[in-house]
Amino acid sequence: MSTDRFEATFVLGIGRPEAWRRLTERPVDAGDDGGGGYWLPGFDARARVTAEAPEEHLEAVKVDEPCPGTTIAVTLEGAGTGTRITVVQSGFGDLTTVLGDLLAVGWRHIVADLETYLATGAHAGRHLRPWGDLGADTTGGPGGVAIGNVRSGTLADRLGLRPGDLVVSLAGAPVTDLDDLTTVLRVLATLPGPVTAEWVRDGAVRSATA
Repeated sequence: MSTDRFEATFVLGIGRPEAWRRLTERPVDAGDDGGGGYWLPGFDARARVTAEAPEEHLEAVKVDEPCPGTTIAVTLEGAGTGTRITVVQSGFGDLTTVLGDLLAVGWRHIVADLETYLATGAHAGRHLRPWGDLGADTTGGPGGVAIGNVRSGTLADRLGLRPGDLVVSLAGAPVTDLDDLTTVLRVLATLPGPVTAEWVRDGAVRSATA
């Protein structure tokens, strides 16, 4: 990830014609001006086409939330009997400064959904599933997730987490990085109930349930 773009590349075991067909099989009205576009798999959103070379390259501006106005570019190249796909999303502006870590997690889910759809035609819809909220600023720490500012009345506050704590488990699941934390919080968002966390503070592992 750079300051204003995300990029990923993967290889599919299908030819470019089939990959392109699946990428563009849902044309839509993508703007108030009647501009043409596609519902883009993986992103699960409408995007207005700005450049298009069939079976080679598609560039479009995202219309729907989240992150409307960002540019999505998908490039298809031959890779033996398969297809190499490169996908780039750019133009986030200040969002990458404020929400860079969270956007990076969402980006990996988008890419996985896009790869699944182009390879199989199945819509997994992972990145649009409910997001949970710990209620604290978080960053990657040494083998866990470091806690920053804790907001009053949130799960983090009820658990007794403080700035500087290093979360190592949540709801019985290991937490080694922000991806782990996000996954557990997304499960908890649909399963209300007591939650137990473990964290490191002052050289010792502590725990609480809230």
